[in-house]
Amino acid sequence: MRATHHAGSGHAPTRASIGQTHRAHRPAPRNPRRQLVVIASSSSSSSSSRGATWSDSAPVLVSGAGIAGLATAAALAKVGIPVRLYEQGPGLRQEGAAIGLWANAWRALDAVGAGPALRGDHLLLNRVQLCSSGGEVLRSFGFEECDAARGPTGSEFRGVRRAALLQALYDQIPEADRVVTFGTAIEEVLSYGGEQSSEPSTSGSGGGAVAARLSDGRTVYGSALVGADGVGSVVARRLGLARPNYAGYVALRGVAEFPSAAAAAGLGLPTDTIRQIWGEGVRAGLYPVTPTSMYWYVCYNLDEQAAASKPSSAAERQRLALGAVKGWAWGVEEAIRSTPPEDITFGAMADRWTRGAFGQGCVTLAGDAAHPMTPNLGQGGCTALEDAVVLARSLREAGSPQGPALAAALRRYEEARSGRCFPLTARANLMGAALQIPLSPVCTVRNAFVRSAFKPAHFMDHTTYDCGTL
Repeated sequence: MRATHHAGSGHAPTRASIGQTHRAHRPAPRNPRRQLVVIASSSSSSSSSRGATWSDSAPVLVSGAGIAGLATAAALAKVGIPVRLYEQGPGLRQEGAAIGLWANAWRALDAVGAGPALRGDHLLLNRVQLCSSGGEVLRSFGFEECDAARGPTGSEFRGVRRAALLQALYDQIPEADRVVTFGTAIEEVLSYGGEQSSEPSTSGSGGGAVAARLSDGRTVYGSALVGADGVGSVVARRLGLARPNYAGYVALRGVAEFPSAAAAAGLGLPTDTIRQIWGEGVRAGLYPVTPTSMYWYVCYNLDEQAAASKPSSAAERQRLALGAVKGWAWGVEEAIRSTPPEDITFGAMADRWTRGAFGQGCVTLAGDAAHPMTPNLGQGGCTALEDAVVLARSLREAGSPQGPALAAALRRYEEARSGRCFPLTARANLMGAALQIPLSPVCTVRNAFVRSAFKPAHFMDHTTYDCGTL
């Protein structure tokens, strides 16, 4: 059975309406084309806010300087909440290929102020090609054929280099060199906070209710702790969440670099198009990132033990990618050969179907630490950006950095995010299973269905979610 985590009141509705602390939950009216998270302040929060305030509180501690961690730090800073982020690496991560960001992610990036800097450097895409590995276009459609693109939220998709995304988020953190500490990680949670007390703890803690031990031996204190430390999250394990489940396949990814736009165009992929290529137990895809660079991926089935043994060298990663798509059409081999081998990444795809609240006291999670999902809907990074905005607004509306009010705000955030991400995780898993089928007769039927009956009206429905503003 798939491991899940159950806590709180269970599965929350997709459109999250977080109401007052001491009142029964009243779902907001549903609109399938626009989902806006609203976090309202409570009467108890209003009264407590007359005591301790965020301006004189201990900072919120964030573990990890990936997409979720940096976005969380930027969002918290934007609403005036002090924050300190700890990252085990020596600096911003430069590894990683690119990430596809859909309209819901761009709304979150705009909320934290990072959107404009990224749009100018990355191409806007608005078409999809679904192809067979044998060279047939099974279906091609424009975003205008999708209901989401015609709705009030519209459509937007751009591929962005991960390093560029991290830098843009880092640039939104005021005095980032003081807020972000590189070279040390949070490796143990010593105190979870959230106790019923009239004032935050101050005994040797600088006013912090949460205590954590760093990898360099220091103990740090904060009003809250956000584990944004990825799929293998230390904080998630401390909270008792199950390890992510291996999905049965691995992915190799990279960004091909070309000397000119004309050279990139030689692959035959229009600069506005996402191309997916389906084989038997193997699939690939590629799309332009800039006029001279192209993101690609290759997924293939692999048993769990072999997946745990990562390729020993960059050359081996490139060899595996080429071997998986040998003889395929559509330019994917050319893209792999045009990628510096050292820039090709390898990863085992995994997920965890997280339901309900998943934190404890004043400790919570964001991004892959909270809801790891397979990449089949392109929503892992997008939902991490949503998390940051919803979390920052939730803490601001809590009205007080004191333990009980803060813990209640975190549980509301978690219920809202589980309600959003659980269906995405399940849908992505099922889609991946369908696309990784290795049986030729089944793949023939799949391709015939897409060729003759597939309609893209709901292809982008999951991108209509609106995390709101700060």
